[in-house]
Amino acid sequence: MTDARSSSRRYRSPERRERRNRTCMGILQAAEDVFRERGYGAATMKAVADRAGVSLPTVYLYFGSKPALVRSLADRVTGSADLSVGRVIAETDPVRQLEIGAAILRNLHQRSEVVVDILRTAAGADPKLSREWRRWKDRHAEAVRAVAESLDANGALRNGVDPQAATDVLYTIGGPDTFRQLVRERGWNPSRYEKWLVEAGTSLLLRTT
Repeated sequence: MTDARSSSRRYRSPERRERRNRTCMGILQAAEDVFRERGYGAATMKAVADRAGVSLPTVYLYFGSKPALVRSLADRVTGSADLSVGRVIAETDPVRQLEIGAAILRNLHQRSEVVVDILRTAAGADPKLSREWRRWKDRHAEAVRAVAESLDANGALRNGVDPQAATDVLYTIGGPDTFRQLVRERGWNPSRYEKWLVEAGTSLLLRTT
């Protein structure tokens, strides 16, 4: 016979995991809101706890520090299935690859503005954030390199453009600095930025037909 207590524990285990996930996501959303409103330096773990409606020890239990919150916010964005570079690689038409990639980059930059601002401005003063900023840029480089190599494998790159050159172009025009300059500093609509990415990538990288 099944032990009733064991059965009860099995049923409660998924519920506990779900509660932990909800608490974790609630803290992360609260942290993003507090960072956006106050800036990283003025934000406190207590403010995050108050915004999330949990105790301060709970925040420390889940994340331990402000840099850990930033890292988790970065992972939350980059771990989104709809932002996977695999969606670009799965496409075989080069123009469609650039269109899918541009839409991904637009969404990535919009969702990660708070995180990127923190990493860009605070990295020099905090070794943990410096490592996270390097990790963020490395992930971007790996993603655009995969796209460049896929375009090359499909015979889509124009004469004189090798995968390394294509990687450098995509890294620059698709990077967070370019997004910030065009959208936040020059006032472009994100849709215009997305369209420009496709046009620039097509003009700079693809064979003419």
